[in-house]
Amino acid sequence: MLVFVVIYILLGALLIAAAVQKRFKWLQGPARGLLITYFTIALLLAIGEGYFRFVYAESDGLPTLASQNWLARYWKTNALGYRDPDWNTETLATRKTVLVVGDSFAAGWGIANPDDRFGNVLGKRLGDEYTVINLGKPGASTVEETDDLQKYPLEKVDVVILQYYLNDIENAALSIGLDPKLDPTKGMPNWANESYLANFAYWRLVARLNPAQEGTQTYWDWLYSMYDNSTVWAIHQKQLNQFAEAATKKGAKLIVVIFPNMLDPFHSVPYIDRVAQAFEAEGLDTGSIVKLFDAAAAMPLNERVVSERDAHASVIFNHAVGDMLYDKVIAVEK
Repeated sequence: MLVFVVIYILLGALLIAAAVQKRFKWLQGPARGLLITYFTIALLLAIGEGYFRFVYAESDGLPTLASQNWLARYWKTNALGYRDPDWNTETLATRKTVLVVGDSFAAGWGIANPDDRFGNVLGKRLGDEYTVINLGKPGASTVEETDDLQKYPLEKVDVVILQYYLNDIENAALSIGLDPKLDPTKGMPNWANESYLANFAYWRLVARLNPAQEGTQTYWDWLYSMYDNSTVWAIHQKQLNQFAEAATKKGAKLIVVIFPNMLDPFHSVPYIDRVAQAFEAEGLDTGSIVKLFDAAAAMPLNERVVSERDAHASVIFNHAVGDMLYDKVIAVEK
């Protein structure tokens, strides 16, 4: 980017020199006309850079600078690293506790106000008798979620809600060397990270053509093939069992809510069913498993996802999930 800036400045200097020199008067008029265009473009670029650097913020499924702006503006974490309040242990001792454990869907990626996450919606509906604690972390695998649950400094928990997303099997695949080679920044030029305006243009115009990024059909085909790989599935099934055991050790009743591919819910059905069956085989009641493919399919795409660039669940969908979970929590608590 510095090279482009230097070249542009040198071009401006040449135009100024041509406009003020007196030896070739025929050159002054065109040079002055080009100078107006030059400074107009420079002004527009400066305004654009300022806007995308200091104003524009949008969550994304890709590592854009606009997404970093969004995180800086809306993503505040507590002492334990979760996007949740620092809970008072004395307060928790007087209430029933619900732990929501999961990845970016639980943490509320793309949801500016944490109160619009399904966990918070559930907490509001449950009232003062309950405290709903959010242990969602973007990118967390089932193994990491189990570890987070085990390490959380609360010995007795009433309900644990596991938010599951179909890319959770990726950890099991990676453990035996099966890698989707998901690197959307591969081949990314330096200039695309040196300017917020250039970064916006790059991700909108160039990188969207890259098939090796999360959310593309290529990636989803790979994920589904991992569920069909008996070795990977056996590893992942063990990971799911370990999470269920960790919830039991906390003295909690387990509820599992399974999010589909939000862009194409029905192709997720057999894999969601497989995950549900794994928990059922461990003794979890069918009524404690929430499969969200029907709820997702019932909403238009633009209503169920954050945006066309962020396929996480929208505010509307989060509220619907929170309402569904309320019924499940009340049922298991009877």
